[in-house]
Amino acid sequence: MMQSHTVGSRQTRRPIRLWALVIVSLALAGCGGQRGASPATDRAPVDIPPGIAVESRMIDGGGGLLAPGDPAPDFAFTFASGETRRLSDLRGTKVVLNFWATWCAPCEEEMPDLQRIDARDDVVVLGVNRLELPDVIIPFARERNLTFTLIANPDGDIAERYGAKNIPTSYFINSDGTINHRQIGIMTFEMMQDQVERLR
Repeated sequence: MMQSHTVGSRQTRRPIRLWALVIVSLALAGCGGQRGASPATDRAPVDIPPGIAVESRMIDGGGGLLAPGDPAPDFAFTFASGETRRLSDLRGTKVVLNFWATWCAPCEEEMPDLQRIDARDDVVVLGVNRLELPDVIIPFARERNLTFTLIANPDGDIAERYGAKNIPTSYFINSDGTINHRQIGIMTFEMMQDQVERLR
């Protein structure tokens, strides 16, 4: 009886061991497929329009209100291609820096006029999104045929440094990298044109 009991126990243990091995194998196979993967790098860059920067960060620290004549604080922005640019790379060019969000109706109303301003040869428009992810910005840009540079800044550090608590807020930056004018609230195309003409 003892022998029979021992054999019976071994037979009961074998299926349990086999099931345990199967479960462990499946778990390892699942982990192996995800090893080293990250949502940002695995997503096909083909789905992201070339003018949308998917990451950004402040470079210049500091604080306090910015005023005309102050150097525009520098920040970096990276496109899906991996190319990283900085605001300071645009020295020698007039810049309109616009802070916006997809849920902001006045921001949306300004977009066609910002697109028209960006079409000029003597100015570049950068639209820094406040606190939203590229997944939200991409369909917004596509639906409106926006081709000027839109920058995702989900951390909000750029808007914070520029004091853009209310949006839209726009900065007109001289070609030497200094701030010429700050505009809080919506602008007409004529207002944008007038401020661009004042840039040096």
